[in-house]
Amino acid sequence: MAAEAPPPSDIPNVFGMNEPQHMLTKLYVEIHDLSNSLSVWTKSESFPRPLFIVWNTAMTAWHITDWLWASKQTTRDMLSKKFGFDYIEDTISGREKGLSKFQNSVREAFRELHVCRELANASKHMRLKSNDPDIRAEVEWHEAKEAVGEVKVGDLIMNLFVFDKGEKTDVQLILIEAAGYWEKLLRDEGLLSKDAVLPSKVIPANQ
Repeated sequence: MAAEAPPPSDIPNVFGMNEPQHMLTKLYVEIHDLSNSLSVWTKSESFPRPLFIVWNTAMTAWHITDWLWASKQTTRDMLSKKFGFDYIEDTISGREKGLSKFQNSVREAFRELHVCRELANASKHMRLKSNDPDIRAEVEWHEAKEAVGEVKVGDLIMNLFVFDKGEKTDVQLILIEAAGYWEKLLRDEGLLSKDAVLPSKVIPANQ
């Protein structure tokens, strides 16, 4: 028996993407692209692509909050109950205040998403007043110890780290943990559906 299709989302359709799980898929694709950009070196790479990809990935991880909150009232009701806050559904300002409460709850519940929020907002708002001084993102350059692809011994290789209260973590690990948090939440709340999976780039003519 085919799975029941989820009710329509309130999110506008953007190139076929209008479900929170679509943003989760986007997040996994961007994490994959970031990993490739950091580990594969070719002569054609004229720009530091990891720097651009990591910002986009952090923004996706954080803005899943917006997609979840905007998706439908039943989801908003579920989230407010799950995280223990009240909001007013009947007004725009009430829903906006509810989003703020949801985002604050997520930041408190999962530190990695707080980090993603800091990275995402730093990339857009250079004078954001609520920046967390305990978090900083840095590039480190390490000498290659062996030749790999186009990299020669002694070449400097880009590495991306986040320092949170002095603790150093590879940014890829933070993003993977954030994706895992969202996947569990969506799965636990029944917000993942086979009927909402995005199509492949090519659909065979015999289907």
